[in-house]
Amino acid sequence: MSVLVLASASGAPGVTTTALGLALSWPREVVLVDADRSASHAVLAGYLAGQSAAEGGVHSLLQAHRERRPLVPALLAAGRPLPVPAASGAEATAPRFVSGFTHLGSIDLYEGVWPGLVEAVRGEPFDLIVDAGRTGHHGLPAGLVAEADAVALVCRSNLVSLAGLRLHLGPLLEAGPPGRVGLILVGPGRPYAAKEVADQFGVPVMAAVGWDPASAAELSEGAPLGRGWMRSGFRRSLGQAAQSLADAMGVARPAEVAS
Repeated sequence: MSVLVLASASGAPGVTTTALGLALSWPREVVLVDADRSASHAVLAGYLAGQSAAEGGVHSLLQAHRERRPLVPALLAAGRPLPVPAASGAEATAPRFVSGFTHLGSIDLYEGVWPGLVEAVRGEPFDLIVDAGRTGHHGLPAGLVAEADAVALVCRSNLVSLAGLRLHLGPLLEAGPPGRVGLILVGPGRPYAAKEVADQFGVPVMAAVGWDPASAAELSEGAPLGRGWMRSGFRRSLGQAAQSLADAMGVARPAEVAS
């Protein structure tokens, strides 16, 4: 199995929507974990149409860690199925979703959970996508970043999104897996191409997601996703991004996407 961590440096480039879209498009079995320390519960409120955070979720992992119980059964029990879009063909391998923090005061206690979880799921038949939200001034959890197969900052291709990137990218490059920290570019060519961004920041653009606010909103807000959404360029770009990321992590080397 492989572990992909997604985060953002600043603004709202669409980390959660990207993580959700990748999970729904992933070519293998996958579990999506909400580790956003802002605890926005965006997937529960949007795509899952207001489901409760009371059952399952990451707090089950903390409890299992404290009680020294196996983390993989706790992870799977804490997850709930993510409904796949109609006609996706992914019903047999529907992803699972582990909802986020329910107590802000306990978030720092998870520093010891993440490395144990990553170690525990090695060798399991599923991949792990972690939505880590914004990096913040403390950075991402060190144990999670160090053990991941790929760490990607999600950003748009405009100056507003790119302005704060270098400040947050440096600590990730120091803490992350060598050669496996990069970017996921939302809306390449608006105005900068993937190659321009990669050259400027000295890290690969691991994948690119198309610019389609309407289709992205349908996904994040829980609208019924039918054949029209499945035929959209946004959906196709998510499928291509998921495949390239899964392939790259399979050979432990990030792939660069040309503009």
